[in-house]
Amino acid sequence: MDSKKSKSKLELKEDVKHLYFHCHQKPDEIAKQVQKSTRTIYRWLQQHRDGNNVSNLQQSSKKKRRRKYSIDDFNRIKELKEKNPKRSATAIQKLLEKQGDSIIPSESTIRRYLREHGLGRVSSEYRRGYVVFEREAPNELWQIDIAGVQTVGHLGPIYLFAVLDDCSRFVPFAFYAKNEKGYNVIRLLQNAFMTHGRPKQLLADNGRQFRNTIGELGTKYTQLLELLDIKPIFAKPRHPQTKGKLERFFGTVKTSFLSEARYQVKNDKSVTLTDFNEMFQKWLKYYNYEHRHRSLPNRCSPAEVYFHKENRVFRPLETKVNWERWIYVYEKRKVSKQNAISYQGIRYLIPPGYTGLKVDLIITDEIIRVSRGNTLIIELQYQKSSINLDSGKIRTISQSGTIGYKGNYYNISYKMAGQRVLVRESEDGTELLVYAEGQLIRRINMD
Repeated sequence: MDSKKSKSKLELKEDVKHLYFHCHQKPDEIAKQVQKSTRTIYRWLQQHRDGNNVSNLQQSSKKKRRRKYSIDDFNRIKELKEKNPKRSATAIQKLLEKQGDSIIPSESTIRRYLREHGLGRVSSEYRRGYVVFEREAPNELWQIDIAGVQTVGHLGPIYLFAVLDDCSRFVPFAFYAKNEKGYNVIRLLQNAFMTHGRPKQLLADNGRQFRNTIGELGTKYTQLLELLDIKPIFAKPRHPQTKGKLERFFGTVKTSFLSEARYQVKNDKSVTLTDFNEMFQKWLKYYNYEHRHRSLPNRCSPAEVYFHKENRVFRPLETKVNWERWIYVYEKRKVSKQNAISYQGIRYLIPPGYTGLKVDLIITDEIIRVSRGNTLIIELQYQKSSINLDSGKIRTISQSGTIGYKGNYYNISYKMAGQRVLVRESEDGTELLVYAEGQLIRRINMD
């Protein structure tokens, strides 16, 4: 080393040896004299005792740092990325762990390698600034939503339902379903409440599963929250940033879980939706208990904040809830003289003996259970009606909330004033069926 700074250092080392071995001064005295720490003086003397002369010290300082990972490690990373381009650095690291590699590069190292070889994101997406809010205690506020449709191989289109704690980012429950109907929201709340208690407030958007714009009684969602002393809060329309934490969770699911899960489903045609949900629950456990969240103190896991924060709110589910009554659709129908009942404009025949009596219907996705009291009469295959616009007539709801049909006026809802609806008669001609956006919203007795 020929620089002035290096020569000065070598001269200092020679002075230290002279003062110690010839002048018999102590290391702390030498340290004050040469303006170095006592620890440095001890290290220089130890290097001299070990036989490291000036030339050896000069040569050792030029040595390059040993590579921590081999070329084979990075070739394996490249292979995993090229096999499934949607794999994130986190997913690749977990796959390397499963393969039993003893030395595994960190996420940042993998991400840097992918970026340098044109396999990662070229640039960060431009993000506008938003007002950040966060509740002070776990279970003060949960966010609930349904992710947009996600197509997964032979499973077809599926929907992700999830609730997330605003303070900790902990996800009390989430699962995939074949449709986005309201009863799946109740299933989601049932599992979350029974496992982790009730939040004080629940934030949702204005989807029909959460908020009713028709009538005054609200949805099953709002009625259930009222029963359990939970305040419903609704986001500003067309403003997903209000539920930004949950939207970010959906993004993490897409990059960290869904990309790998799609690859597995593609290569295994025997995977069912139940199997897929089991895969997702394993990943969700990792997210809650192991994932180091950047927005949390010291990048801890969501579970650490959710379970261990001092001011945590805990309200166990104390009210006994008949969940079947909330999850399934319950209706009453009067049996006609032809031993038939009507549901959603479709006529169903039932065994004779109940003419003129009212029967109970329990409707699921596939079956209609018809019963009288505690006696099951018959189970019918549920036929989903396809609404044909040509089979009915279009009406515009007046300012008073009514529509006209065959000289009579029927009340719908003043809140829907100005909206266009489809009206058609039931097959037996006793009811007027009113549809809005393909959904049956009113059944009006025409007798």
